[in-house]
Amino acid sequence: MRENNRKPIEKCIKKLPQFTTMNVIDGQAGLVIYSSLIFYSLTIDNILNIMVLLILAGVSIAMLTGENGILTQAQRAKNETETAQIQEQNILTDYEVYINNATLETATVGEIATEGNKKYSKNGTAIIPEGFAIVPGLDDVSQGLVISDVANDTEDKGNQFVWVPVEDFSEFVRHDFGNQGIEDSDFINTKPTSGKYYEPTPNNTSGCTSETAEEVYQMYKSVEVNHGFYIGRYEAGNDGSNNAVSKKGVNVYNNIKWGNSMTDETGGAVEKARNFDIQSGHTNVTSTLVYGVQWDEVMRWLSKGTSEEQGWLTNSTGKGNYYDNDSTNNPAQTGSNDNYQMKHIYDLAGNVFEWTMEVGDSKGRVRRGGYYDFGGLSQPCTHRGNIDSDYNVPNVGFRLTLYL
Repeated sequence: MRENNRKPIEKCIKKLPQFTTMNVIDGQAGLVIYSSLIFYSLTIDNILNIMVLLILAGVSIAMLTGENGILTQAQRAKNETETAQIQEQNILTDYEVYINNATLETATVGEIATEGNKKYSKNGTAIIPEGFAIVPGLDDVSQGLVISDVANDTEDKGNQFVWVPVEDFSEFVRHDFGNQGIEDSDFINTKPTSGKYYEPTPNNTSGCTSETAEEVYQMYKSVEVNHGFYIGRYEAGNDGSNNAVSKKGVNVYNNIKWGNSMTDETGGAVEKARNFDIQSGHTNVTSTLVYGVQWDEVMRWLSKGTSEEQGWLTNSTGKGNYYDNDSTNNPAQTGSNDNYQMKHIYDLAGNVFEWTMEVGDSKGRVRRGGYYDFGGLSQPCTHRGNIDSDYNVPNVGFRLTLYL
């Protein structure tokens, strides 16, 4: 230490904490004042200890609650475990369906399936749900196998549906097969965006209700494991009591809105479609309003068919109730003309537009096909349009679908 920095020891002692004690030496008592360097040292040590403890406490809190903290990582691990368990259960369920389908009994044409679903193979394989029968003469899967909830329904009295085969699930996506110039990039699954066509998928259900999110998941899973789904053979009809049916020769269910709003799915076509399975007593299927991806799968099916079927995608003249055919500028009853069938499905083109679950913009839902007051070239079966979800007009109806 330099000399000019040294201080007399007395000055240092005076700055130290002091305390007084009584000493007794040889019988003599006296008060002695001590300057405690030890006490001073202990005080500094305590302060340092407190500071260290505070630092450690801060580090501990950060370790517990930070982005990579113990608690955060524990919660993340818990969530990942729960997700893995759900995925594992879904895989087990899928395997169970695969095994069950592999061991299903073969359906007999014309007979109502009882005691569970059946399967049927002819140029492909279809699952026949309990409570339905294959319509005699319409049992070729590649051409459109038809089922009915009436046995031997050659007179088309029952609710009828057509099996849409989906052999390659990777192709189960929306697409524009027509002449509207819609790019694949215009079909989005993340959230509704202006100028884009949105529809949820199992991996992205933002922007839809919890009921629709669950429905989407179950529908996609069913299509994947069963390799297909059912679409109404006819546009939805009104049974006279405002219940939706998929029958021939009834008034088309038009003048009906999609729902009360974009997010309120009651009061319109969505609700009517979802109620069909319950009101009809069909417990082995789930009924829904047709999704955009399902409509496009039917179009893809046609695109793999004959050159005539492929041509219908861009020009549906002669395949629906249009003004350039024999239209009276009014909707016809369901299944009014046998020429208006594609794969045994009536009126995919013309008659009335059909609501779908697809979103067109912030206020509107997508409607498909053409209608009676337009032509088959300008509005073929692939046509996409948009209309406010709470509109009920005479030229818009809907169609049912079923998944297993």
